[in-house]
Amino acid sequence: MASVPGDPRREPTSAARGTGDPLAVLEQLYRDQYAASVRLARLLVGDHHRAEELAQEAFVRVAERVADADSPSAYLRTALVNLCRDHGRRRRTVERNPEPPPLPSPPPPLPADLDVVWQAVQQLPERRRVAIVLRFWADLSTEDIATILGARPATVRSLIHRGLASLEEVLDDGR
Repeated sequence: MASVPGDPRREPTSAARGTGDPLAVLEQLYRDQYAASVRLARLLVGDHHRAEELAQEAFVRVAERVADADSPSAYLRTALVNLCRDHGRRRRTVERNPEPPPLPSPPPPLPADLDVVWQAVQQLPERRRVAIVLRFWADLSTEDIATILGARPATVRSLIHRGLASLEEVLDDGR
């Protein structure tokens, strides 16, 4: 039977296996079996990128013993199928027992003089707060802010004006 590149039944050439050089055997096995290994893994896990990772992991795992194997391609295929099964088990476990979302990290400490301003900004109504932050922190134009908020530029100018007035009031009360 003629052997086709990527054929899962194809073994590394006897010249490569006969040298006893594990690197030569692995290199020939990689050339002959990589595409077939990725296809097999893709059929088993359903994701091409994960299949490539698993195929590469299988080659890494068999690297040390591939020269001693009677059938290096069968040894590789067994390692790959086991890796795919492990991946499936881990994925099902995560689906059944999802980890709780990580707790949000606390905001970085602000200098004392900014802390008061920051707290005042956080107390503004959402649209005013967004308009103030986009204008003075992100340095966006009124037109750009209007696009983001889906409002007219005149509305944005009003939001900024009212937001600044609210901030001034809060900050004056704090002094």
